Amino acid sequence: MFRDMFRDHVARMMLWAISLSSVGVGIHTLAMGQLLYERTGSPAAFALVLTLQGVAAFCVLPLCGPLVDAVSSKRVYALCGVGRAVTVLLIIGLATLPGDRAVPWMVAVAALLAVFDNIERSALFKLTAHHVDQTHITRFNGLIGVAFQAGALTGMALLGLILTWGGAAQALLVDVVMAATCALVVSRVRLTSAETTAPLSVHTLTTAMAGTVGEWRRMLGRYRADKAVFVMIALCAADFVLAQGLSTLVIPLADAARGGQGWYIAALEATFAVGMISASFFTSRLVSQRLLPVWLLLQGGAAAALALGGSSAVHFLAFFLAGFANLNSLTWLLTSLQQRAEDDAKGKMASLRLLAIGLGTAVLMPMVGWFANSGLTAGFWSLAATMAAFAVAGTWVSRTYAPPAASGHPVVPAPDAGAATAEYT
Repeated sequence: MFRDMFRDHVARMMLWAISLSSVGVGIHTLAMGQLLYERTGSPAAFALVLTLQGVAAFCVLPLCGPLVDAVSSKRVYALCGVGRAVTVLLIIGLATLPGDRAVPWMVAVAALLAVFDNIERSALFKLTAHHVDQTHITRFNGLIGVAFQAGALTGMALLGLILTWGGAAQALLVDVVMAATCALVVSRVRLTSAETTAPLSVHTLTTAMAGTVGEWRRMLGRYRADKAVFVMIALCAADFVLAQGLSTLVIPLADAARGGQGWYIAALEATFAVGMISASFFTSRLVSQRLLPVWLLLQGGAAAALALGGSSAVHFLAFFLAGFANLNSLTWLLTSLQQRAEDDAKGKMASLRLLAIGLGTAVLMPMVGWFANSGLTAGFWSLAATMAAFAVAGTWVSRTYAPPAASGHPVVPAPDAGAATAEYT
């Protein structure tokens, strides 16, 4: 029950921290894009930021897993919040310089955010697996997505108010405050269980980095005989491809249906978030191994409905169902991988998951964009076909994956997940 989960100090404080941080993220994306557009008159600068952030993520993820496993997840998470606050503050400082000479520096500094964000996500994966009560870890993982969506929507709404009396640079100050507050909240979390860590020092960090290759070889060797784990890692990209695909296609969809009216775009995106929030109330019944292919297929069905349907009712229903199914599959995959990873490999498992998400979106999103250039219908059909392929892989996983207790790696099961273990959001 929700009441029992919120009695868990770690779960309660981390949900507050994620909500606060995501308010800043919701503001940052639009404000940063507007700030660079005002300076350059072109969206190319912000596109370059996103590209460099992807490159930075690929570079840091192989290293951040061993680093997170070596030190305290709570301390790493808090330090990442401080790092994000300092980075955004530096961008604001650069924005005060006249002309467009500071733009390359702003773009380069913004790429650092991907470093802090991905290390932070790996730390959250490890912190949750070690310190949130296993009896409600599934529900907690589902609420992470809800907290992020609710915070991001709040940030977007707050941005509109800020821009009525200020500019994009002033809006970014809110991101600084939220990141710093998040770090403060996490620093005050009282951990009630232990995790294998070493003191945070230069020696610890250099030792972990020096042993990166060996650490990865040992971890991958552990799961070599369990192919379902690697398929599950690859499937983590599915939910993010669907969400990004809808975000990409919603603009031309609104243009075709409502002449590009901004409120229609915002309403559809909000409906997706409402679908995720609604699903969080039913995680104990709907987040299960046997239903994984159903949720993946339902997301593909939502894309197919958008390709076929022309009415607003169909649009809103499809976005709601996509968000509802998205949270369920996302939660099962995340929690299952958390529980499958050994205690000394939580951070590395998180890194593998994030790498799969990054690689999957980098490979599949250009394909969706290419089809979308041929027409909106083709774009939605390509997204539906992609999710159908993921659903086939999900069907194999649902039939072959052996939960940790059954595979010789004892882990306390998550009763909220029903017949099978659950995942993280």
